[in-house]
Amino acid sequence: MVSLFYLFSCLTQLLLLLFGVSNLHRNKCIDCGVKFGEYHCSICNLWMSEKDEPYHCSECGFCRVGGRDNFQHCDDCGMCIDKTLYDEHNCTSGKYKSNCPVCQEFLFSSRSASHEMPCGHAIHWDCFRQLAVHDSRCPVCKKTAETRERMQPTWDAMAAGIAMQPVPPELCRVVDITCNDCEKSQENRAWHFLGVQCWACQSFNTVVDKMVHAGMEAHEFLQKYGDGKTKDQSTSEGESLNRQNSARRVNRRRSAI
Repeated sequence: MVSLFYLFSCLTQLLLLLFGVSNLHRNKCIDCGVKFGEYHCSICNLWMSEKDEPYHCSECGFCRVGGRDNFQHCDDCGMCIDKTLYDEHNCTSGKYKSNCPVCQEFLFSSRSASHEMPCGHAIHWDCFRQLAVHDSRCPVCKKTAETRERMQPTWDAMAAGIAMQPVPPELCRVVDITCNDCEKSQENRAWHFLGVQCWACQSFNTVVDKMVHAGMEAHEFLQKYGDGKTKDQSTSEGESLNRQNSARRVNRRRSAI
């Protein structure tokens, strides 16, 4: 009967603590002295296992996991940062007061590890790993989500593939592009189905803004003026070619009539 009484008393106290009925936030039964949890925070009224190395951060205002000795709070970011990354992290106010762009969980209060991309946006580490299988760009700003050092071998391989697989003349295109990484625009570039490399930063993270020439016109333009001359450099030279191409199209229409 005594053991049942203590068991009932422990359960009653625990339930009162969990539901916030009791004002005494404690980790032991006042009758038998048994501990309710390996870790207890009297501020958050939280009980949990020690395996996740929980600790209370007064600046964040709640308990985090991962070990107090492994993290340092950044007042500007408003977040606990891994000490091994603290000195080089991109300090941006309110960066973590947003949802993960993949799973939409609020990053600030999430217990899952966060990852900071080179562009400065934050994402869950597990979400980033799953995203990187399909896309190497930030889901928010579309900049490359890996460092340049990690991407350089991939870009070099793509450039080699383009050199080994020239586009047939009838499929040639001359395009204007913008690089998502360095945000610079380039004109009169040779299009390729593998991508168009930015000459400013070597990235292949580019988008086509406009198609200038296509087919044999593009092939002749590239043969004469090369890949990537700006309009200021090539307009005066290219006007005659454009006039010739326009006249050729008119002649074709007349022949068809």
